[in-house]
Amino acid sequence: MEACEIMNFKYTLPENLINADLCEFANGGAQVTIRTKDGDIYEKILISNCMWIVAMAGYNELPFKIDDIIEIYQTGNDKNPKQKIDWFFFDKWE
Repeated sequence: MEACEIMNFKYTLPENLINADLCEFANGGAQVTIRTKDGDIYEKILISNCMWIVAMAGYNELPFKIDDIIEIYQTGNDKNPKQKIDWFFFDKWE
């Protein structure tokens, strides 16, 4: 957690979307799927410590606003991702 204290995260989830029950595949890292208000589904999103969106496969920036998220969940592939590459990390380490 010490590293998180020196990070300024670009995308912080609101309290109502933080889910401590996410299955992690790495220290604090969980892959998730997100559904937005307009019904769009986004896959292969990396959340750190259940509260920060830190990366997304294929995108340099989130293609939606945090306020547009209505659901964060995990599919079978999210819980046990076969491929852990192609993520574009949104935050820079200080």
